[in-house]
Amino acid sequence: MLLAVYFLDQQYGPDVSLRISRNLRFLHSVTGQGVIAALALLIIACFLGKAWGCHFNPNLKFIKSRNFQISTFILLLAFATLDLFYNAFRVTDKQIWTAFFYFSSDIQAKYFTLPSLTSAIEPGILEETERYLMILIFLTGFKYARKWRLPIAVYASGILFGLSHAGNVGWNGETFSATIAQVIGVMGSGFLWAALYLYTGKLWLPMLYHFLMDYLANLQSGWNSAGWTFSGYASDYIQEILMVGVPLVFTIWMMYGKRRAVIEENVDRLLNLKDSKFINKKVSRN
Repeated sequence: MLLAVYFLDQQYGPDVSLRISRNLRFLHSVTGQGVIAALALLIIACFLGKAWGCHFNPNLKFIKSRNFQISTFILLLAFATLDLFYNAFRVTDKQIWTAFFYFSSDIQAKYFTLPSLTSAIEPGILEETERYLMILIFLTGFKYARKWRLPIAVYASGILFGLSHAGNVGWNGETFSATIAQVIGVMGSGFLWAALYLYTGKLWLPMLYHFLMDYLANLQSGWNSAGWTFSGYASDYIQEILMVGVPLVFTIWMMYGKRRAVIEENVDRLLNLKDSKFINKKVSRN
């Protein structure tokens, strides 16, 4: 099943058969950059989920749970936003302190173009749809292993999300070491976005954060530039640890107490399980 997800990516991600004449700028951009293909994959994912016995719509209707805490929701959004800005505006050099406190915005007017926009929309939809399918696969495979199904789905899908960037080596000059750094670095966002989706039940939220991260990068260096750099400084290694370690610690915290109960309720709804022992039960505070 996991291989099938990647085959779908290869079929609908870089598909060039839909490209339209450059004279039709908008249609050319949304097809040539893969936006239409990404939407096609999202539609297919809905029917795949239904065929697997899961909820048809990946966006669950909000149902107020006694376990839901607005403070947790706000903190989750805050961490996702912090992760977004750290990835978008981080800058490092030989000074170790730059891995923690040095940020720079180089947004340029010349990059406010249609391709910059559509090339960010495409991975926001496509890659988050892939993650959704991976999450469904892991949750379905371990649906009755309640202790393990959630961490397996979150961390395995995050690791696979990182590995999916391995093909970026050589893209517009991206070096092998930069690609390895990217593969590892984006795993942190993968963990965080998986938790964001499962806690809220809204796939459009990680899609939005993913789009913004890519779009902010495009506005600073252009959509067809190398996606990652790595100089080999100590600050670069520290930065990698922060990008993975902070989301990892935060998502581990999400695995306990009422936070876990809300996610388990949403998981049961995604899998169409009607006998959840978590639904409408009180969970002790952590």
